[in-house]
Parts: sequence; structure tokens; C-alpha cells
Amino acid sequence: MNNQIRRVGILAPPGNIALERELPPLLPAQVASNHNRLSRPGSGITSESLLAMAQSIERAAFDLAQAYPEIILYGCTSGSFLAGLGREAEVAQRIADLTGIASVTTSTAVVAALRAVGARRLFLFTPYPDDVTSHEIEFLRHYGFEVGASDTFRCPTSEAIRAISSEKMAERVLQNRAAIADCDTVFISCTNLLSIDQITRLEQETGKSVVSSNQASLWTLLQHIGVSTVDIAAGSLFQRSERVEVSMPRQKVA
Repeated sequence: MNNQIRRVGILAPPGNIALERELPPLLPAQVASNHNRLSRPGSGITSESLLAMAQSIERAAFDLAQAYPEIILYGCTSGSFLAGLGREAEVAQRIADLTGIASVTTSTAVVAALRAVGARRLFLFTPYPDDVTSHEIEFLRHYGFEVGASDTFRCPTSEAIRAISSEKMAERVLQNRAAIADCDTVFISCTNLLSIDQITRLEQETGKSVVSSNQASLWTLLQHIGVSTVDIAAGSLFQRSERVEVSMPRQKVA
């Protein structure tokens, strides 16, 4: 064994344990993931707390860059779309400029993944309080997706989200079969909500494409570094080969 292997870097909220649980087992043999944590003033699912993570980017990204990943993911859906409509890629550009390494946010990955599966009308499922879910609906509409219906666990904290099993998540989604029937895609938001092992089941039972935040993030990372995803058994998204736009370091002016 040696360390001559391809690497992707992941910056996660301090209370996020799902990214480290869901992504590494699905990585192709020649790819490894290296993780680091951002900082925030508490675990409440509020705009103020989630956006405060951006203040810790310099330290977290600098330290992660020393593992020399080919791309860095800012792995928080709400923490990137809450910055404002059309601004969800700004934090990725900051990371790219700081480290010289390409970067992408989960929100950007989600948009790319939804477009890749041909999504137009979504059933949105989140663990967030209603105000954060409303912001996400605005974010998705900004990028041309209609949100036909939504449901949420209304979790007040990161701890409440991480307590939800993927099986419980899937059962709650399937309680909305009637609403899902009127949509073409199910989108399961939040990188701390376990879901990836249920995606194939949900696609089979609903007959719809299913995209999750972590699935979209992994697909985007691997698409960017040119590694095939067709052998990953976690939803139809991995059969897509579209190139994903990410933030590259800006050229320095001489």
C-alpha cells in the first residue's frame, strides 16, 4: 500500500456525521476522501448559525489543502444557498482562491445533478425548520425548478437531524406518494440526513428520479476529476456523465 491515490477534500459542518458515513464506502478503489470541519457558534438550524461557518473557511481550507485533494467540497446545502439567490458558489470561489484548488458547494452540485436527471417539477424533502425550507424553495425556483410539494422533519438542531435513520427518512418520503406522483423528481436535501442507501429503493417504489445532497456532491466530485460513476449503485444519477462547473482559482494579475 502507498499514498499514490486520487483525493477529494470535504469541508463539513462541525456536527455533520453523515458525509463521512455515506461517501467513503461508495468511492471507487482509486479515490480517497479527506475531511475537515468548519466552525459555527451552535448547532441550531438557523440562517445566522449556518452562514457563520463561512468565517472559518480560511483555517479549515488551508489545513485540508495540505492533503492535496484535486477538488474541495463545501459540504453544506443550506449553508451555501442561504447566502442569497445566485450567491451559493461564492464560498467555493473563496476556497479556490485561498488554496489554489478547485472547489464546489453542495448547492451547486445539487443544481447540476437535478439538471442531469432532467428534473423540472420537484418533490422536496428536508429536515429543516419551515423558514429554511422556504429559502430552499426560493433557491430551487431561482434555477428554474418548480417545487410541486414539500415535506420536512422540522428539526431544530444538527443533533436532531443526525438522529434520523435513513429508513425513517424513506418511510416519511413514501407517505407523500400522492404528491410525488405529480412530480418528476424527488430531492432529499441536507448533507447530514442519511439517505443514500435508500435512493435505489425510493426510485423503484416511486418511479421517479431521486437526488440527495450527498449523492449529488459525490457525483459532482467524481465527474470533476474524471472518474466514472457508472458502477456506483446509489441511484440513476450515477449513470449520468455530464461535466460539472466548479470554481477554479482566479488567475493572479502580474
